[in-house]
Amino acid sequence: MDWNKENIQALLETSDKAVARAVYRVYLNQTESEKMVENTHVNNGIGFTGADAGYLTSLAKFYEKRGYLTQKQTDYARRKVKKYWRQLLAAIKEGK
Repeated sequence: MDWNKENIQALLETSDKAVARAVYRVYLNQTESEKMVENTHVNNGIGFTGADAGYLTSLAKFYEKRGYLTQKQTDYARRKVKKYWRQLLAAIKEGK
């Protein structure tokens, strides 16, 4: 498949598993200190935005520990994670 913004966002719209994996993938782009404090403080253009960092980091840690997100968590994350399509596209191209 030729991945692009539309394909990534369509997948996120239809797949709960893709949403969870996308949140976790963007979380991995956070710096180690950002992961620890569950906030964004390095202006490097990757990872979560400041507005999303707290809650989406907590979701990523939940997913890392349990291997899934609840339906309520997934529904919230689906609305937020679509804007990170560029980071997801980069990860796809890098084979991550």
